[in-house]
Amino acid sequence: MSSLPILPSHLDEAMLQQLTASLSPQQLVWLSGYFYGQATGAATGTGATLAAAPGVAVGPSAAPAAAEKLTILYGSHTGNGKKIAEQAAEAAAARGLKAEVRDMNDYSPRQLAQEQNLLVVVSTHGEGDPPVSAEELHQFLGGPRAPKLPNLKFSVLALGDKSYLHFCQTGKDFDERLAKLGGTRLLDRIDTDVAYKPAAAHWIEASLNKLAASPAAPATASSAAVVTEPATQFSAENPWPAKILETIQLNGRGSDKETHHIELDLAGSGLTYAPGDALAVRPLNHDPLVEEVLRAARLSDSAPVLLGSENLPLAAALASRRELTVLTRDVLERYAALAPHTELHGLLADTSRLQPYLYGRDVADLLLDFPTDQLTPQLLADTLRPLPTRAYSIASSLLAHPDEVHLTVGAVRYQAHGRQKQGVCSSLLADRVAVGDEVRVFVEHNEYFKLPKDTSTDIIMVGAGTGIAPFRAFVEERAELGASGRNWLLFGNPHFTTDFLYQAEWQQQLKRGGLAKLDVAFSRDQAEKVYVQDRLLENSRDVFGWLENGAQFYVCGDKTRLGQAVQTALTQVVQKEAGISPEEAAAYLKNLKKQRRYLEDVY
Repeated sequence: MSSLPILPSHLDEAMLQQLTASLSPQQLVWLSGYFYGQATGAATGTGATLAAAPGVAVGPSAAPAAAEKLTILYGSHTGNGKKIAEQAAEAAAARGLKAEVRDMNDYSPRQLAQEQNLLVVVSTHGEGDPPVSAEELHQFLGGPRAPKLPNLKFSVLALGDKSYLHFCQTGKDFDERLAKLGGTRLLDRIDTDVAYKPAAAHWIEASLNKLAASPAAPATASSAAVVTEPATQFSAENPWPAKILETIQLNGRGSDKETHHIELDLAGSGLTYAPGDALAVRPLNHDPLVEEVLRAARLSDSAPVLLGSENLPLAAALASRRELTVLTRDVLERYAALAPHTELHGLLADTSRLQPYLYGRDVADLLLDFPTDQLTPQLLADTLRPLPTRAYSIASSLLAHPDEVHLTVGAVRYQAHGRQKQGVCSSLLADRVAVGDEVRVFVEHNEYFKLPKDTSTDIIMVGAGTGIAPFRAFVEERAELGASGRNWLLFGNPHFTTDFLYQAEWQQQLKRGGLAKLDVAFSRDQAEKVYVQDRLLENSRDVFGWLENGAQFYVCGDKTRLGQAVQTALTQVVQKEAGISPEEAAAYLKNLKKQRRYLEDVY
């Protein structure tokens, strides 16, 4: 029996401990496997680097050295796609598969030609757009340089929201293009709505089952995928009953807007959040709307319906479990099967007419417009969409307000199609709950709308209306941390006297140094309207100077009215101050997004 080899004199145990002190257990396992492979000639050195280890779920060290690599790509707007990708990697590791998780933002499109096994998790942003992190790969796959992929086996999970007309469009694009390039589907694409977790778990297991069944797959260490959720005490399935501590109307008398500052108690919940995260609130439909739906459907409020394994009176099911204030295409499609109206089928066949019909209408409108005698209580419950939670950008820092979370909520009220309408959750928070009441909540973490880790980094924050919320949290957090980086806020709303949200706080922050610069745009206070994008153009030299000095740029507010306008203005700023072409300025902005220095929370 030979003795263990002696380490070279220059590489003693103390040095090894120093070199590996910062590594996680998972990285140490990977490293031991790597050196074992080097010693046996099995390690190829292709693509396996220690830097990738934090995003890699590695199979047991006893897994066959010749195991084919599984790449899991994610393109995410808020971070949900990353969580699913990591869960897939954990499940793959339990089967003895060597899985690598990659953010599309950091993935070279030309690597696709080398992939053999690929899982794709990608969200759709707004009406059919890819998230920023997926833009480059999405464009590459649809372009002339995309390679043929005859050896690729792939599966796509599409994340989306059925309230948008182009539901899961980015996932559909990836799935179609990979197949067109010669790839073979492990299984048909799965499209998920806002309640994505059950479908994601099924997709992971089904994809890995197919992969394990392929002839080239390695022997598995486990016969079933293990899909686990990170331990979270309170979630969509089990929200925290948060007591309302304070509610304040922020707008002055005479304002056309109604904005509420709401403070909620988190003491005892264990819930934590960071600036940039959102708080999801489980809403309840307003009783008058429930009654309108029941009258339009000509159904009894006490008729029993079955939701899963639970029996409920129809009125209770409509109040707490079914979406009534928003109409989506899938609801119309299911309802059209019960109501054979020519006009309804014509709407579904013509997308140019469908979107205008959906806008501003609710379930009561649908039932009144297209009545049917075929509707039963159970059919109505089955036709309607489950009532999703509503998420609001958090307007506070836990460091400044321990055991509390603050929201900035704009009450949605409008007249449409002959009836008075209101937002299901904003009206709940504005009208139907008071101090001492409870609402059910949980935290939705947004991985990509975060403060810079380096507290010396400058930040520029552009917000309009309730888009001010996360920036209140940002400034509070940076003040508590003693951050040396400068904070510049640009805020817009209609009127100075009635709509300057958190005015006293911003003035205090200016005095204390929490804000280095504040620019406001009150669009209706003069004959010619002025918006935050106009303030960017007026301050173009400073804006460009801050960006060139490494500042991060944030936008929060309405996607249609604010998001695109700010991008256009910033492109003009760069073009003017850098003296470059419009195309070069657009490339500059695109690079800021790739570096995650231009970040949006738009809705």
